[in-house]
Amino acid sequence: MSQFKYLEKPMTIRGKVYRNRLIAAPTLFAHSVFFIPEIAENVYRMVENRAKGGFAAVSTGELPVNNQEGTTLFMERDIDMEDYSGEDFKKVKAYADRIKKYGALAYLEFSHEGAVAETKAPYEPWGPDEYVRKDGVKVNALNEEMMAKICADYTKISKFARACGFDGVLLHGGHGFNIQQFVSPMTNHRTDEYGGSMVNRARFPKKIIKAVREGVGEDMIIEFRMSAEDGIEGGMTIDHMVAFCKEIDGLVDIIHVSNGLKWAGNMTQTFSDFFDEHGVNVEHAAKVKAAVKHSKVAVIGGINDPAFADKIIEAGKVDFVALGRQGFADPEFPNKAFSGQEDSIRKCVRCFSCYPGFCEHKTDVPLWEKGLSPEAVKKIYSPASMGRCAINPNSGFRWYEDQQPTPESKKKILVVGAGIAGLQASLTATQRGHDVVLIEKTDQLGGIINFTDFDEDKIDLRNFKNLLVQEVKASAVDIRMNEPCSKEIITEVEPDQIIVGIGAYPVKPNIKGIDKAFNALDTYKNMDKIGKKVVIAGGGLVGCEVGLHLANHGHEVTVVDMQHMMAFETFGYYRNALLDEMDKRCVKQILNAKVLSFEEDGLVIKCEDKVKKITADTCVYSLGMMPNKEAVILVKAMTGDIETHFIGDCEEVGKVGDAVHAGYEVAISVI
Repeated sequence: MSQFKYLEKPMTIRGKVYRNRLIAAPTLFAHSVFFIPEIAENVYRMVENRAKGGFAAVSTGELPVNNQEGTTLFMERDIDMEDYSGEDFKKVKAYADRIKKYGALAYLEFSHEGAVAETKAPYEPWGPDEYVRKDGVKVNALNEEMMAKICADYTKISKFARACGFDGVLLHGGHGFNIQQFVSPMTNHRTDEYGGSMVNRARFPKKIIKAVREGVGEDMIIEFRMSAEDGIEGGMTIDHMVAFCKEIDGLVDIIHVSNGLKWAGNMTQTFSDFFDEHGVNVEHAAKVKAAVKHSKVAVIGGINDPAFADKIIEAGKVDFVALGRQGFADPEFPNKAFSGQEDSIRKCVRCFSCYPGFCEHKTDVPLWEKGLSPEAVKKIYSPASMGRCAINPNSGFRWYEDQQPTPESKKKILVVGAGIAGLQASLTATQRGHDVVLIEKTDQLGGIINFTDFDEDKIDLRNFKNLLVQEVKASAVDIRMNEPCSKEIITEVEPDQIIVGIGAYPVKPNIKGIDKAFNALDTYKNMDKIGKKVVIAGGGLVGCEVGLHLANHGHEVTVVDMQHMMAFETFGYYRNALLDEMDKRCVKQILNAKVLSFEEDGLVIKCEDKVKKITADTCVYSLGMMPNKEAVILVKAMTGDIETHFIGDCEEVGKVGDAVHAGYEVAISVI
């Protein structure tokens, strides 16, 4: 046994053995095997790798119980749930086969979205109440005949799961889907036997659960996913959830506690972000655990550390821990935890690279309304981009590591610059058998990302940076600090190829008085010189995050930007989290403003055709980053005919994930 004796302890349910207490939760994409054939193999490998990585149980992403009134996930054709030999059957069975091949229990997840389903004609959504949604779509109130039809569909897909060879099913009733709609007072206003008391509210959900049991039989597991709360005013609370769980106690084998609503995924902590505490749903799950006598309890939500997971099981708060996005970051999480390699786990940083999400903040707009080209929008939400983890370079649909060419011979590689791109390139090249010399002109590895050493909001990103540095130091890479690129070092190393990752630098426009201001990234090391009132010129991602850092340390912060919204270059759940946190920390925002000058006592701007001064003790500027092209030109002059690759911010300013993948892929290309 490892040090995580509670997390590693097996459990048997209905004759099925969970080899430990870690469950790989569903992460979308199950339906893609039907209509995006080019990423089907990636999706299969996604679940297969989690089983191989040591999880006790692995779930597919959700499939709809029908392709009629109950789904948003439309497919080219319906899955015939009664045909156990056709192509659809084979495609779903492949999930079970690949998961079970490595000793994990296999779940098929399915759902019915109820009133929130984006149905297509001639179908209309069904829910507890009849009403017209904000988008103008009519929702029909369920009657007995409709309920019977839905239950029959649940039984049919459950029998299908059994025929496919799954060990259990994950019945998704949370995130605002049909079961949660009956439990929540926000969505169920019925006055018949399906509304009012919790006994009544639970009546139809219990019919669904019994229909699933009819389909799977007595020897398969039912794990039931439910939100602890709706997360919005007037919605379902944890007290409602606990009362409901008492009603279904023993009807399901595991109650899987999640949170929130699909249509407000970040806002209601369906997907926790980097500002949220780890284990956002643990205390909710503990209340459920204390209330039920027969069902086991699992929890999901921002858990990325085996010690934390072990502790909450030891405390009796839950029986299982489910990991979602962590499965992208490191599918080897269980194996590493239980073999003494927990320090090598790449822990999810909750950046939403794998699943960008959509507009939720009141100021957000779809990407195409920001003026992005159709090609750019398509790239961001393309199948190739989904599932791409920022810190796991061997991820992303349409990427197959084993299809890359193996090195024909050992090469001597000089890597210039020890930022994230250079570190990852050095590590990967060394792992592939090449001799690597890494030179860094400063006395510190990590590059620009070292600001995370001072930013409390970026602890997970700091941990990743430290892990990458640790891995490089422990490898065979020849690291040389305080060593700028020069003809002398190139002559000494005699590299076959050179990889250059020399980063970017802050833009410093010719604005009057700017020399009196701090660059945003310099504030981290000069907090003792920052006054009480701070004004930041530039409301891009860096400006906003530095503003949050300063506000967290008690400064009164105003951020000024010339755009009509803050953090214009970000989108989806990440932007929603950022802007919500700015509201919480009372960071003032001034938009559509042009900076005229930096003064000793503030910033002069022009806004709404009026010139005014924002008084402040300290001025800060964050006006973008520029690829280090001048240094690139100098390096090119030194390298001569040697094959040279330029990666990371010195090529194009991007995010951490861009640097990680660039370093990895260029190292893979060296053969």
